[in-house]
Amino acid sequence: MHITRSSSAMLTLLCASTGLLIGLSSCQKPVDLPPEPRVTAVDLITNGEAGTLLISFEDGDGNFGLNPQDTTGAFCPSCDFHHNVFCTYEELRDGVWTPIELDPAAGQVPFYYRAPWAVPSGQQSAQRGTVSIELTRYYLTSEWDTLRFAVRLADRDLQLSNTERSQVELKP
Repeated sequence: MHITRSSSAMLTLLCASTGLLIGLSSCQKPVDLPPEPRVTAVDLITNGEAGTLLISFEDGDGNFGLNPQDTTGAFCPSCDFHHNVFCTYEELRDGVWTPIELDPAAGQVPFYYRAPWAVPSGQQSAQRGTVSIELTRYYLTSEWDTLRFAVRLADRDLQLSNTERSQVELKP
């Protein structure tokens, strides 16, 4: 999965690299993962002002991801689960990691995304994959120079994953 965040907050979704656990033969050992999603790693790769977040995950029942038509009920635009990838921007302020809350009503765009659903096929329903989010600018302007991202996922059953953090980065 590949998600782009542009400065105008337009998102483009492309399927780029999602690994699914697919039962290729009856001899393979079944995968035993919990039904809720789990973030296994978060990497922030920077290049000047741009950056890419790589979020590795697994989901035992294979229901992580949203279809474009998933915009009603719990997935409506004003609902908490309209997005399924939640990235919280954190800055190191006077030795304390501080989450920076962004307010859409004030024109600020939170680092929230809708990763597409890659429906598992075969007998295995588990998913393992990577969500790639391109950030045209990965940091916020402030007097603090050290940052990281805390990432959480939600699946179609509204189950939240653990929170994993990226490595620490210095602003350019």
